Amino acid sequence: MSSRLAERLKSLGISTESLVSKTTLSRQRASEIIGGSKANVSEIRDICSGLRLPVQIFAEGGERKSKINLAPLFREVRSASNEYDITVERISIFVEACLEILPRRNSLPDWLDQFPSENKTYAAADRLSKVARFVIDPEDPNGPLPDLGLRLGNLEGLIVSKLPHSRYEGISLIAGNYCFIFVSPRFPARMLFTLGHEFGHLISDHTDGGFVRFEKAKQIGSFGESSKVESFVDAFASCLLIPDTGLGKFLVFAREHLELDTDRITDRDILLISRFFGVSFDVAGLRLEHLGLIPHGLTYSLGDYLRKEFKSPEKRADMLGISPREKINFPNISPQLSVSLLAALRSGDVSIGWASNSFGFSIGEIFAEQAKVQ
Repeated sequence: MSSRLAERLKSLGISTESLVSKTTLSRQRASEIIGGSKANVSEIRDICSGLRLPVQIFAEGGERKSKINLAPLFREVRSASNEYDITVERISIFVEACLEILPRRNSLPDWLDQFPSENKTYAAADRLSKVARFVIDPEDPNGPLPDLGLRLGNLEGLIVSKLPHSRYEGISLIAGNYCFIFVSPRFPARMLFTLGHEFGHLISDHTDGGFVRFEKAKQIGSFGESSKVESFVDAFASCLLIPDTGLGKFLVFAREHLELDTDRITDRDILLISRFFGVSFDVAGLRLEHLGLIPHGLTYSLGDYLRKEFKSPEKRADMLGISPREKINFPNISPQLSVSLLAALRSGDVSIGWASNSFGFSIGEIFAEQAKVQ
């Protein structure tokens, strides 16, 4: 009979090989635990430390104790799945821990007031993206945003975090008047788009008060193939990451210095744009389609051709010698959370073990944050 631990490891897609690589367990012992053998306390702690998961979600029986109850917020997400979803528990524990140590908020962040309620159209998404660019970086509203994660994490009342080992691509929610975005580690261009997509949900959905969205890969970047709301935030992310004015300036530069075709845009040109702005080939192409710069449907046909002939657009870009994307700057610990966490550690209100267990940060990451302020 499979143990609770084995079932939850399987729900995360953790194999024997990955368990061995991330823990001190032997291959034989890792295989036994994956197969349903009961683990002892030290083994559970080893697994949680290696996978950066809270011990509570593997504990047999008993409910975790918290000063803050977010059960009503997550109730709908839990009921939507017939099987236990470990990610919901992880996020619930993370957010509850945040609200225990972050300063109490009586209202949503002021920057959200700058975003009026709009109809879910592409033009409205473009307008909101322009407001967002000035909120994020008023000094450069047109350039690439490889540091979007850091910039969003610096916005008042917004916590940004990575979400390893999850079947979800992105998560956005509002609780305790704080905004949260979680993004699974993926291909960098994908992570950047997911950040923009989830930021769009905060802007679009904040008028409803507290909310939570757990989204799988097929719900992000479908561009019209999913719900109206998802298509709207896809459009917002696209406009945010490739602003029309910035794209125009790049096209002028590219025609002068990079031998961009002046009469028509080719696959090479779309790849140049995608790498300059840090997005995927498909996102860049579809943005050009919406702006009327290339025919509708060309992105799909070109992308299909590149995958058949070169295995992927990325391999084609490498073959053409196109410079790689700028590295995405995604902080290990969101700046505001780091400040509150270090203050709580210094005062003795929480322990390093509690912080590591609640947030999934390694002891080394916490020490690194401490070193920055010493």
